[in-house]
Parts: sequence; structure tokens; C-alpha cells
Amino acid sequence: MIPIRSHSWHYLLQHPLCGALLYFLLGLFWISSSDHLLDWLVSDRDTLIKYQSYKGYFYVGLTAFFAWFLLRQKRSFVHSLNQSERAFADTFTHAAIGIAHVSLSGQFLRANKVLCQMLGYSEAELLLLNFQQLTYPGDLAMDVMELQRLQVGEINNYDIEKRYLCKDGRILWTRLSVALFTSPGQCYFISVIQDISEQKHTQQQLAQSELRFRTLLDNTPQIAVQGYYADGSTFYWNKASEQIYGYTKEEAIGKNLLELIIPSYMQEQVSQAMLHMADTGISVSSEELVLRRKDGSLVPVFSGHAVVKLPDTEAQIFCIDVDLTERKKQAAKLAFLSDFDAVTQLPNRQHFNQSISNAIEQAAQNKTLCALLLMDLDNFKDINDSFGHSAGDELLMQVSQRLQACCAPEHTLARLGGDEFGVLVQSVQSTNEVTALAELLMQQLQSPFLLANGSEIITALSVGISLYPDHASSAEDLIRAADVAMYKVKSEGRNHVAVYTDDLTAQARQRVLLETRLRSALKLDKLECYYQPQLDVLSGKIIGAEVLLRWHDAEYGFIAPSVFIPIAESCGLIHALGKWVLQRSCQQLRQWLDQGIPPFSLAVNVSAQQFNKDQLLDELKQVLAESAVPAELLELEVTESALMIDEAKVVATMHQIKAMGIRLAIDDFGTGYSSLSYLKRLPLDVLKIDRRFVEHIPQAIDDQQIASAIIALAHTMNFKVLAEGVETAEQLAFLREQGCNYYQGFYFSKPLPAQEFIALLLSQPN
Repeated sequence: MIPIRSHSWHYLLQHPLCGALLYFLLGLFWISSSDHLLDWLVSDRDTLIKYQSYKGYFYVGLTAFFAWFLLRQKRSFVHSLNQSERAFADTFTHAAIGIAHVSLSGQFLRANKVLCQMLGYSEAELLLLNFQQLTYPGDLAMDVMELQRLQVGEINNYDIEKRYLCKDGRILWTRLSVALFTSPGQCYFISVIQDISEQKHTQQQLAQSELRFRTLLDNTPQIAVQGYYADGSTFYWNKASEQIYGYTKEEAIGKNLLELIIPSYMQEQVSQAMLHMADTGISVSSEELVLRRKDGSLVPVFSGHAVVKLPDTEAQIFCIDVDLTERKKQAAKLAFLSDFDAVTQLPNRQHFNQSISNAIEQAAQNKTLCALLLMDLDNFKDINDSFGHSAGDELLMQVSQRLQACCAPEHTLARLGGDEFGVLVQSVQSTNEVTALAELLMQQLQSPFLLANGSEIITALSVGISLYPDHASSAEDLIRAADVAMYKVKSEGRNHVAVYTDDLTAQARQRVLLETRLRSALKLDKLECYYQPQLDVLSGKIIGAEVLLRWHDAEYGFIAPSVFIPIAESCGLIHALGKWVLQRSCQQLRQWLDQGIPPFSLAVNVSAQQFNKDQLLDELKQVLAESAVPAELLELEVTESALMIDEAKVVATMHQIKAMGIRLAIDDFGTGYSSLSYLKRLPLDVLKIDRRFVEHIPQAIDDQQIASAIIALAHTMNFKVLAEGVETAEQLAFLREQGCNYYQGFYFSKPLPAQEFIALLLSQPN
């Protein structure tokens, strides 16, 4: 209390009115009291006059002392005031936050250094402006409204977030605190301004991240995400969960996940897993599950989990489910297609070949005959070209139905591809019996076929027949014999039957002649490698090329690979041809790389026989060492027939090749002998869709479905997909839509000689 009184007394002494009043009272008291005192003390007049002078001197001294005291107090007060003002000025100027005094009209009266730095103005520039000019237009109304409330006394101060317009055009986010200061003669606003731009930026990033995260989860198709706590209560349910499980978001949130989608027999196990994840923060392993929809039906899903466990918060568990329904259907469809034809629903070539092998084995045991009929529709290509592929598929369906009507239950009718059919007769008595069946089949096709478009189609059969054991002792040879007989029918005018005989020697002589010339061409280096570009579906850039062997004979001209490759396979020359192609293509690639051509991959075909040969691994090592081509630039294309070799050997060989760094592709996928049961064990990189599934797209719905199923299967197994035989923009558009990775075909380029190919590659824009 004493310091307070002392402070008040000093303050009163500094006040001019108070000092004058004290001086006046002191003077009155002195004049009135001193005269009475002298009259009482002194009676002598001379002495009185003398003391009157002393009294005047004393009064002057006393008032001088009093004046000195007041001036001393004032000087002390002024000194303290100056120190306070300097401290205030230093605090205002050097504060680590923006401070400004603003008039009631909004004009800046003073501003500290931090505020000037924040806004980019000097203090002199800032004092020429008002806060309305510097406030972001969208925030001005709110700021003015709060100022008005402050002026009328409705509030004592206010805090808001607002944006300022800086001198350099930046927008500055701040937290503004304003109070009204009033004193005699002055009234202004005290504004304290804190830069929160970084905080706002962080908040915006977090908000954007949260928005992206929720938008992604909410709108991810076919991936259901549910969020729940350890007790199973659900707090998150995205749109895919609504679609897959049938519960709306409102129906699901707050309910127990166990009761929503977990079958009763799984609930105890799932409940324990929830508690384990919540306690440890470690998610359980992903696995395939069968869960329950709202309507009680079951849905197969691939289910994974993620656990979010933060300090002092309850663990959140997220379940991520991928609907496998379509994939299961596609897998079932592919399993069906591995043995049956998609158009006619008849057994396919793979199934038929196995049936022939079984029939030969049984006939050998029973010492009986079995027969094979190969049939080809005459002029089917003209029908496709005239009426379209959908009409062609419809015709194939009707043909298969008529042929099936003539076959006994013990016969096997199959579509082998295109317009080729086969019938296996497991037990026959004579050639005449088989010939009679062939003629009956031909008669079935004599009446016209009526298509849905109203067209009447007349077609006929060319039939070749071979018998075991008269004409061949293996399935492959039996098919070849029947094919030779059918070729004879076609060469003689079609629409009749031919039985294989030893008299069919012209073809054999031709084959011998071609074999001799092929050996000579290989020895004299008369063969040539052509390169068909392989392109990325999305970018349209060339990413590689398939190496194709071409033979221009001096006498016979161009001889198709479909002619000389089977000859090479049958006579054992395929191994030498395959090694030559490997060496020549890798040498060519090395030359291109040395010329500064950017690296790209070469896909080289390896026949089933070549793949089965033990020397293949040594040949690959030798070729790579001699050419110094990086192994990752070489891709081997294996036909599906190679997969019919001993399974353990196929898998082991492929893994050894893969370990060398060489890529592996399966060629003509979907047409041959691949077994889906162990396809997943093969270390493949690429599945190539056979051109037969591409050429009828987009007209043929079945081919679309097959292509889509193959692409989906490949991606499920982490393989890339390359489509062969792409010839139209419509085919490419469909493949792009289905997510196919690469393609090749005449739409972009036919196979080219080395110089033309590299010129095409270099002509592409970077």
C-alpha cells in the first residue's frame, strides 16, 4: 500500500494545479500566522521591523526549497517517463510480431518493422495507406463488421483470420487481434498481426490430402473399404462397399461388421483377429474370403487390412476387399476355353489331340482301328468377307449343330480353329464305314443355311481321312496324314472325301526338295531376319520387335514360314534354324546399340522342339557372351505346344532362363495346349494373344470376351499382355480400353528388313 500512496503523492506534486494550490495555501498560512507570531513574540518596533525582514528572507528560502523540490520531482518523473516511452518504442519497433496503430478511419498511424517486412512496404509507404486497401476483398466485410462492434462497445476486442494483399502481389494469411485504445485527445485501434501463411499452407495440404484420400476411397471402383474399431463397430463405408455388400453407408455405419458381412462360422475367428490387430497394430495376412451380402448371397473377395494406431487414441482398422466375382467367372471361362471352343462349344484342338492320343492307346491295346476325319468348310473366307464375322460365327454354330446330329455319342466332334472341324471315331471296322460317315456329314451341309440377317448360305466340306494304325502310329502323324488327304481334296476342287494313301507322294517329294533347299539356304546364309515392331498401346512408341525368319529362294521365290517351319521341325533342322536366328538377331542388335540407337527388346521365337533340347541354355549363354547384348533386351517366345513337355522340366528350364535375365513370353495364348493349372508356376513376363482372337474384334462378341478374359487373367498374374495381328483402329481402341499393354500388326507396320525397321524406329518423335 505504501508504494501506491507514494506514487499517488508524487503524481499530485507533478500536477500544475496541485502545485499552485499548495503554494497559495502555504503563502496564506505564512503571511497570516507569521505576523501574529511576531506580534506575540516581539513588542519593540525596531526589532519587529528587523524580524519582518528575517521573515521575508525565510519565506523566500522556504519557497525556493519548495520550488527546488517540485522541480526535482518533475525531473525524476520526466526521466522515468522517458525511460518508459523508450521501452515502449523499443517494444513496438522490435516486437517479433506485426503491430500497428490504426485510426478510426482505417489509416495507418504507425507500424513496426515486422509488419512492414510482412507486407513488403516501408513504414513511410504504409502510413500513406489504410487497412481497407490492403485487406483481401473477400475478408474486408468481416473485418469492418468487427470494427463497428468494437467501436460501439459491443465487444472489447476481437480475433479473426484474414488475408492481406502484399506489395509484391502475394496474399498473406494472418491472425489479427484488434483492441480500441482511448485517452484524452486520442483514440485509435491497436492491431497485432501474426503471419500464419505456413500454418494455413500446412492446413490446406492436410485438407487436400484428406480430401484426396477420402475421394479415392469413396470412389475407387470394385475395391470395398470398411473402417471399424476393435469391437467391430463400423465408422467408414465407401461406395464400393455399398455396391459389393448391398448396405448403404447409413445402414452400415455404427453397426457391427461381424453382423453385416461375416458368415456365422467365421465370426469368432474374425473377432479374435480384430482384437489382435487393435492390440499389436499389425494387420493379418491378406487372403481370399467368401463374405455375405445384405441379401444373404455370398461374394468371393481378396481381403487385406491396414491398422492405424496413434498414441492415446483407439486403434482404427481398415479392411480392403477386392471383389473376385468377375475374375472367378473369367477364370472359369478360361478353364472352359482351355478345352472347348467359345463359338460352337465343341472341344477345341487341345482337347481333340488328347482324345486322339487316348483313342490310339486304347486301339493299340484292343488291336482295333480308329479313324480321324479332318473337315474344312469350302469358301468360308468369302462368307466372312461378304457377310461379316458375326455371320461367319453364326454359320459355324449351325454347321456344328448339323455335324453333331450325324455323330454317335462315342464320336468326338471338335472345332480345331477357323473353319476346320475334326471327328474322331474310336472304333471302326473298315475304311468304308468311315467314308460313309464322311459322306453323311457332307450331305448334312447340302441344304442352305438361313442366317439371322435373312441370307441363305450354301457351303460344303472338304474331308480328309486317316486311320490308325494303317496310316500313322501317333496322334501327331495321324493328324498330319488326314491333313495331307484334306489338302488333296482342296487341290482337286473341294467338296469330296479323300483317304490318305501311300500314293500321295507328290507332296512328299515337294517336302524333300524344300528340305534340301532349306538346308542349303541355311548353310549359304540365304535366310534373312525381318523385324515386326511391337508398340506400347498407350504411348504408341516402339518398345521392341519380334524377329521373324524369311526365306527368298532363288527358284521358288518367297516361301512362307508356314511352309518351311513345319518341314524344319519334322526333319530336325529347327534347332539349327533357331540358333541361327538367335545369333543373327543379337549381332544385329549389338550393331544398333554400338551406333547409339536407344536400347529396345527383341522377341525371338523358340519352337517346342528347340525348347526341349538340353543345349538351349548353353546356346543362350554363348550368344549373349559373343554379342555382349544385355540379357534383359532378349525375350524368348515359346509356343503353347512347348508346355506339353514334361511339366517339371518346363518349369525348371524356364526358371533357369529367367535367372539369366532373359524375358519369357508365351506365344499364341489361348489356342494351344497351355494348362492353367500350372501356368501360374511359370516365370513368364508376357502373354501374347493370338491373332485369331483379335481379327474379328470388334464385330465378334466372343472374341472380345476371350481377349478381355486373357488380359484380366494376365494382369491378375502380373504378366504383361501383347496382342498380335492388330490391323484396325477399332481393334486397337478395344485393346486400349481393356488395358492391353502392347500390340503388333499390320495396322502399324508389317515385318520389315533390318534397315527399314531401324529407319522406322528412328523416324518416331522423341
